[in-house]
This record gives sequence, C-alpha cells and structure tokens, in this order.
Amino acid sequence: MSVDLSPTSRPSGLAELRAAYARERAGLDRTVPSGATPAADPSALGVALGRRHARLLDDLLTRLFHLLREAGSPSRAAWDAVAIAGVGGYGRGAVALRSDLDVRILARDAQRASAIADALLYPLWDMGVTVGHQVVTIDDLVESAREDLPTATSLLDWRHVVGDASLSESLWQRAAAGLFAHSELPRFIERLGKEIAQRHERFGGSVYLLEPDVKNGAGGLRDLDVARWAAKARYGVGEFSALVRFGALVAREAEEIQSAAEMLWRIRNLLHAHSGRRTDRLTFDEQELVAGVLGYNEAAEAARKAAPPPDEPSISPEAIERMMSDYYRSARTISRALDMIVSRATPTLTRRRRRDEDLGGGIRLFDGCVTMSDPDLLRTDPPIALRLVAEAVERGVPLLPYARGAIVRAAGDAAFCAALRESPEAAALFRTLVATCKETALQSGSVVRELHDLGLLLAMIPEFSPVVGRVHHDVYHVYTVDVHSVAAVDRLAALVRGELAGEFGLACRLAAEATRPTMLFFATLLHDVGKAIGGKDHSRRGAEMARAILERLGFPPEDIDEACHLVLKHLVMYLIATRRDLDDPATISEFCQEVHGREGLRDLYLLTVADISTTSPTSMTSWKARMLDELYLSADAALRGARGESGPLGIDDQRMARAISGTVGALEDLPAADEAERRAQREFLARYLASMPERYLLANSPAAIAAHAELARQQESSGNSVSVALVPSRHPEAAEVCVVAPDRPGLLAAITAAFASSRLEVHAAQIHSRACDDDAGALRARIGSSPPAGVRLQAVDLFWVRDRGEGVGGVARAIPKLVADIQAVLSGQIPGAEVAKKRRGGGLRERPTPKVKTQISIDDRASHHTVIEVLTRDRPGLLFAISDALYQLGLSISVAKINTEGTRVADVFYVSEADGTKIANGKRMQEVEERLHAVLQGLDGEGSVG
Repeated sequence: MSVDLSPTSRPSGLAELRAAYARERAGLDRTVPSGATPAADPSALGVALGRRHARLLDDLLTRLFHLLREAGSPSRAAWDAVAIAGVGGYGRGAVALRSDLDVRILARDAQRASAIADALLYPLWDMGVTVGHQVVTIDDLVESAREDLPTATSLLDWRHVVGDASLSESLWQRAAAGLFAHSELPRFIERLGKEIAQRHERFGGSVYLLEPDVKNGAGGLRDLDVARWAAKARYGVGEFSALVRFGALVAREAEEIQSAAEMLWRIRNLLHAHSGRRTDRLTFDEQELVAGVLGYNEAAEAARKAAPPPDEPSISPEAIERMMSDYYRSARTISRALDMIVSRATPTLTRRRRRDEDLGGGIRLFDGCVTMSDPDLLRTDPPIALRLVAEAVERGVPLLPYARGAIVRAAGDAAFCAALRESPEAAALFRTLVATCKETALQSGSVVRELHDLGLLLAMIPEFSPVVGRVHHDVYHVYTVDVHSVAAVDRLAALVRGELAGEFGLACRLAAEATRPTMLFFATLLHDVGKAIGGKDHSRRGAEMARAILERLGFPPEDIDEACHLVLKHLVMYLIATRRDLDDPATISEFCQEVHGREGLRDLYLLTVADISTTSPTSMTSWKARMLDELYLSADAALRGARGESGPLGIDDQRMARAISGTVGALEDLPAADEAERRAQREFLARYLASMPERYLLANSPAAIAAHAELARQQESSGNSVSVALVPSRHPEAAEVCVVAPDRPGLLAAITAAFASSRLEVHAAQIHSRACDDDAGALRARIGSSPPAGVRLQAVDLFWVRDRGEGVGGVARAIPKLVADIQAVLSGQIPGAEVAKKRRGGGLRERPTPKVKTQISIDDRASHHTVIEVLTRDRPGLLFAISDALYQLGLSISVAKINTEGTRVADVFYVSEADGTKIANGKRMQEVEERLHAVLQGLDGEGSVG
C-alpha cells in the first residue's frame, strides 16, 4: 500500500504542526549559551533539557499520529492496529540535544503497518527530525532478542507513546515471562558484561582518559544505561529512585548516581550544541567551552576584568581542571554504580550448600569470600572494616560483594570515618595494609586500590579528598592525582616483589633492601597530597600536610621527618636527572645536599621511579630511566667516597672500564675491507675514546659508541662537511641519529633546522665536541676545559628522533634529505630559518591541546657554564628556533638536554660566551631572556603547520 504525501494531499494541520515544532525546537537550542558564555541556570542544560526534548518529541509524535489518523490515509483501522513506542534514550524519557528519535512501530501485521511508517516518517524528515525506526511484531522482537542484545535492551527501554497500548503491554508480559524470567537473568546479565568489556576496550578502557567519550567510555552514560537494564530485568524498574523503594539502593547512593548523571548530561548536551551534531567526545577545545558555560571560570573571569593579564587564555587552566575533576568524580561514581547494581541484580541459582566458616571477631568465610556476620558491626566496631580487608589479603580471597557494599555505605558516613580515625587498631591495620606487597584476589586488584574503592583510604586520610579526581590540563599527566598516587604505591610494591627486574633492575634490587618500607610506602602515597587546584608549590604544602597525617597514624618521629623530607623533595631527582649535566661535579654535589645520606638517596630514587613510571603509560622512557640510574650511582659514589666500598677502583672507574672494553669488542663486529682498515679502525677508536667525555662513555652502549667512532673516522678521513647515520638505539621509542661534522658556531642550529624541515621530532640529544689532532688525543673534551689554540674540533652530536607521521620507521627515509639540508645551511646556500620552514607534508592542522605557559630560567650555579632552561609548548621547529637564537646571541652550546613531556618540552642548554665565560648578570642575562621570549612568540605567530 502506498501513501500519497504530496503537498496537496497532506492534512491541513501539518503546516501548523511543523511551525509549532520548529518554534519549540528553536527554544531548546536557545537554552544553551553561545561560545563559552556562562549559563544563567546550568541545571537547565542537563537531564531537564533531555526530558524537555523527549516531551517535545512525544507531543510531535502524538499530534502527528492523530492528525494522520483523522486524515484517513491509511485507514483509521490501520492506525488503531499499531503501537508507537520509544526506545533507547527516547524510551528512557530523555533525549540529548542532537540525538536521533528512536521509535518502534509495533503491529500485528508488519507488512500492513509499513504504510503507517511511511506516513509518519516523511513529515518527520521534512521537519528535520532524524529518525531511527523499525516495524516489528511481538514474535519477531522476542525471538530476535534471544540472540541480539540491542534488541533485548530495547525491550527494557520500551515506552509506549501513542496507539494501541495493549500491544505494548503484551510485549512486556512476554519479555518478562521469558527473556527476563528469574532463571534467564544470569545469562542476560552475562551478555551485558560482555558488552561492557567490549565497549570499554573500544573506547579506551579507563574512566580517566584525557579526552573521554561521555556516552560510551568507562563511567559514561552508556554504563548508566546498562545498570538500568540490569535493574529493570531483575526488579521491573530502572529508575534509581524506584530502586530505593525496592531496597536495591539506599537513598544516598541514588542521589550520588543522579548527581553524576546530571553532570554528564550537561556536558553531552553542550557537546551536541557546540558541534551542531551528535558527538560525545570531550576534546581539549570542548573542555574549555564546557568549563566556561558551566561557570567554572567565574573567579578567573572576575580577576581578568579587573586586570587582564597578557597572553592568558580566555578560560583558565584551573577552571578546566576543576571541571574535568568533577567529570572524573562523576564518571567514577557511575562506574562504581554499574558494578554495584549489576552485582545486586544478578541472582544466584545454585542449590549447592555453600561453605560458611566462622573466623572469629564477627568475620566469616562464606563461599570463598570474606564477609561479616552482622552489618551492624560496622557501626559498633568500625575497625572491622580494615580487619575484613586484612583477612581477605591474608587468605588470598576477595571480599563478598555484600560486605564491600556495606563498607562503601559506611565509609560515606562522617561519624564512622571519625571513629575509624580515632582507633589505634585501625591506624595499625591501615599502616600494615598500605605497605603490603602481596598479590591479592581483591576485586580492585591491589590492596591500596581496594582501600580507595571502598572509601577507607579517604576515611583514614580525609586530606586526600581534594585530589580525588584532580587532573592536570595537559597530555603528560594522564591520570588523576588519586589514581596516580595509588598506582605509584602499586608500582613500589611490584618493585619490592622483583616483578620488574627486566625493566627496572636497579630499582628492584634497591627496593628489596629498603630498611623502612612502611615509611617509604606512605611517602609514595602522599607525595602529591599537596596538589590543590590553583595552588603552587605542592611539594612544600604536601610535606606540611603529610606531617599531620603521619602523626595521626602513629608513625615514630624519625619516620615522619624522613617521609616529609621525601614528599618535599620528590621532584628534585627527576628534574636534575633530565635537565642538568650529570658529568658536572657541581650537579652531583648540589644534589647530594638534597638527600639524607645514602639511605635517603635510595628512598628518593625509589619514590622517583614509582612516581614517574606511573604518570602515564609512556612517561618513563628508557632514556629517563638511565638518567635516573646514572644520577643515583654518581650520587651514591659521592656520598660514600669514589673508592670507599668498591675496592681499588671507584664505581665510575669500573663502569668506564666496562664501557671501553665493550666498545673495543663491538668494533670487531663492524665491517672492514681488509686488515689494514681494521688496524686503522682500532687506532682511531683508541684516540676517539680518549677524546670523549666520561658522560658520553657512561651514557651510551658499546655498540653505539663503536658506530659513532667509525662515522667520526670516515668523516675525518673523507673531509666531508657532515656525515649522518642511523646507529643502534638503546631507546626503542626513538631512532638514534649520529651527526658528525667539524665543530663550528651555529652547527647545532643548522642540524636542528634540517630536523625541522624533515618533520623529525627530537626527543633527546647529546652534544659533544672532541679534539681531533693526534697530539691532543689524550685531551678529553670535558665541560669547561677550552681546547688549546689551533686544535681542530669535531662535533659528535646524537639525537633520538621520531618521524612526526610514521614514528621510528620513517626516520631512515629522511636521512638523505637531512644531510642535504645540513650541507646547504653550513655552506651558506640557504638560511637555517628558511630550511626549518620547509616542512614536508604541508599545512596539516594539529589537534587542539591544552595551553602550556612558556617559562625561561637562567642559572649560573653550574661549574663552568650558564644553564638556560626553556619550558614551553612543543611545536615544529622549536629546537632550531632556540638553538639559532643562542647562536645569534654569540653563545656556544656545550651540553643540550631535550626532555619531552606530552605537549610540553623542557629544553636545557649549558652555554658560554665566545671567550668561554659565563653569561654576565644584569643586562646581558636580561637580553638573552628577552630574545628567547621574542623568538618563541614569533614561532607561535607562524601557525601550527605540519
């Protein structure tokens, strides 16, 4: 049957309906402010807006249904034989701003009902409504739902809108008696569990993603839908307020879930409004807009109006961090609600007798899980919560879900938490649990994670609350502060167990030797407790907070002092290792002043490894790990005396001997045309090793050093202006490029210009200069030692790079162009700045990322050089811009340390004037700083092209 919907045949009320819908739809859109303008009433942007949208669609469908029925085409009898129902979000009574209208047309005869679908759909499409629809029968739906999960869940979302209500009622009766019968529930909930796992894997698997999907990601609105489906299948209702009446939730739990859902609904509606389409990813640029609309920027906005600071973003980073922290808290609440509701909704059908053993003190072992005999014990004996966890850890079993839920509810009660903190038994149990290194069968995996998920971590340390969900608005710190702190404790436990010996061999050995492990575990747990949004110097604030916390937990004074010192200094070792020259005696001497002897050094090293390696999955590169090891070994040798406990040779001498011996052996693996060339290689290697600084020999592998030496020999004998080669890299995440050329002012600028032109990102670098003359072979090019006049110098510069598009694999293809560009700049054929701008690949727009404030510091405390440190946003051509600026200023670069942290770089240069002196304080130092700021601002002005 066909339906005539030409303009002349349409019902007379259709134009009025279209106009009314357009007015109401425009009113919905006007609810959302434009840009980042704060909303007058943020509560109008969340679930309330979704419900308004659903009511508007209800009204549209109902009026259109009756309008078309009265028109009699198809017949009224045909209209009376169908039911129109909403599914998905529309079925649940709330539709996001740009989401589709999902409907089902339920009929006794699907073929006859297709005319109804045509009659409804064409007017809806004309009005701009995106419709997802199906014409179905009860038998078709029930049969399909047995194997197709989306069909099954559509039955749980089913909401009758208009038409024959008895059809919808019959459908639900069939579904409830069959698909969702008590005996079928375990299978259905198992299917939901598979959907959760697959979806989370597809969308990132973590609540704490930098740019989360607010619908499909872990802790997103879809997780809330799954919880509703499980509840509706088990209890017949899906609304959280109704679940309180059924006893499936307590009122506080329902309120927390509804508050979390409201936060995500506001964000999702704003994403739809800003993009004009259905989109659910909270990207960095959208985070700024959302924070502005939801009023997180009001304090910053007021301050800006009073005195607008230059070059500040319109939405402050602190505002974005506050908004994202609230998002993560909400997502975590939803994630926990999903686990809790699904667990409670899953019936147990087994008839076997379960093992029930009384362990004493109100604790029982029931069906292989630890639980309590009476939940009222949490009120009368609060430490039992920690005794339950300790018993589960000792026996290697999980807590019973019932017991977990009871503890979570108790931990939300301020009186319970206060009583727990006042108990000496609880403090002792807590100290032991945090420092436990055993692997467990707890639901959360580790002991500290379980304590956090149960709420017992916050109960014992309420000062931790401000950092729960606290996130940095950058791409380096991937996890929230609380999740990172817990992960750092877990990493320390793994080091103690020796699990990571292949990756962190030195750390595993030292962790096993820790003399005060409980103190170290708590210092690790509390190292970021001082982080508060908008606050500065979190290390100092954290040390002050840690003192009160540790005193309350009953630590002895000497442990409190050491733990607070570790919290205060927890950034020092990483910053020195990655931003200072470890071959400079002043660096080691200065660092040794920061630690409390060799034991304090070991503890700080372990805390640093645990901290950095859990900042993000890629934060601890092999280069950073080796720099930390290098600093530890050098400082340890200095603290006990270079020849103290290591026999006739100091530890550095032993390592030097091993490096030289290994390099001599590695040389034999390199190709040689004949024995004469092999002799030439051996003779050159001896001079080469004598002319290179100790830091070079200790920092590079024997195979790489042998390859560097051979490239240097070939460059020197051929007289080429530059030689470039890929050499064995000890860092799997980057390719190692060795560049050898006669040293001269501006060489580094020329090299970095060529890297920029070839779209190669520099992640780390070593800059070396060696004396070439035979009579100067015994001279080692140490920092601060100027070569005798007339001595020829050869630069041996190492760069660890990645191709911006193809990663490590694309570096080899760039080498020929790299050589040509360096030669062109060195010969004066083309300026370095012009080469740097010729980036192959053209104008690819970079994805928006959080703002990074540029900071430049100049420090003259090094032994023989001035240290210039540049912290700024990473972008193409940056290293060239800085190197060229220093060259134009007449400064010579002796050491460069390149450290990339997400989109932020910390580039450090040891420089001197042309005469070998340090940069003078006053006008000269100010000139250098102003020039660098100007160059970086100019780089921003060029735009972000590929």
